[in-house]
Amino acid sequence: MQKLPLFLFCVCIILIGKCVAEESWGAALFDTKRHDFGRVALGADAEFHFELTNIYDREVKLTNVRSSCGCTTVALSTSLLKSGETGAVIASLNTSGQHLREKSAVLTVQLETIINGSRKIDTVQLFVTGYVRPDVVLTPGSVEFGAVAEGTTAERTLLLEYAGRADWALTKVERSQRFIHAKAEEIRREYGNVTYRITVTLGDNAPVGYVKDILRFTTSELRPNTMEPVEIVLPIQGVVTAPIHAKPSPMLVGVLAPGETVTKSIVVRSETPFRITNVTTTDKRFRFTFSDQESMVQLVSASFSAAHTLPKQPQNVADVIRIFTSDPRQPTITIRAFASVIPTL
Repeated sequence: MQKLPLFLFCVCIILIGKCVAEESWGAALFDTKRHDFGRVALGADAEFHFELTNIYDREVKLTNVRSSCGCTTVALSTSLLKSGETGAVIASLNTSGQHLREKSAVLTVQLETIINGSRKIDTVQLFVTGYVRPDVVLTPGSVEFGAVAEGTTAERTLLLEYAGRADWALTKVERSQRFIHAKAEEIRREYGNVTYRITVTLGDNAPVGYVKDILRFTTSELRPNTMEPVEIVLPIQGVVTAPIHAKPSPMLVGVLAPGETVTKSIVVRSETPFRITNVTTTDKRFRFTFSDQESMVQLVSASFSAAHTLPKQPQNVADVIRIFTSDPRQPTITIRAFASVIPTL
């Protein structure tokens, strides 16, 4: 076989590297591409969000998503991501009884964007695995706290039922968040059937924002050919709401040409009357107007003005808007703000 000249070999390596880079631009958007649901009880709500963030200065479209197996359904949280926006590919394991024991699926996501005036399409594959137990049933299938006010507690109760070995038992309950507490109480055992009452409490020290966690139940059962105990997982979700909240958050100003001004409205709400005392940001191109009157709903007008100087390249702006209030429970609210300034053609 004739040897390839050194300079031609280097050119080939460079071209191959360029092709790989072009083909993998979509994969760079995802935080993770694999998820194992673990051992899931029959009827449990097993859902995972493959989060992705548009790290580019152009829009990215999610044009299609499909699953290789009926054991997992897949959906998109959005079909369009502007620069800086975050979305998710939502994978749900089918635990209804149609697909039992060990399952796996490949989720194929198709993305599209414009690079240098040309339409570019990329395909990213995500991988999920899980084991649906036919002998364990959870009712309901997940812990849904819903909306919980900051500083308060919430409690949910569910049943775990097992049918099989007479000596089967739950030995430990583990959680990863310090503000979530759980206990399991055995309430029935006969003829190889056992029922536990599971009580899950969201503590008053839970921070504002979305709550997503997984309870892990360690059992007396051992994995085949190992000394490791079998675990059963239970998803937990909810949202802790602040006394005062503002929308939109984050605030997307959009794409501006030099010299252009865009104005957005921020709505601030509370269950009790309050005043806005000040609104600040580090970027001096932002201007804010608001009322000094007390009300349960306040409106902040936020204007961003791009400089008249033509930028050589698109400029991405990311800043934090701080809204100061008269309410001692929440004297400050923060909102992330994004904008882009592009050269005129």
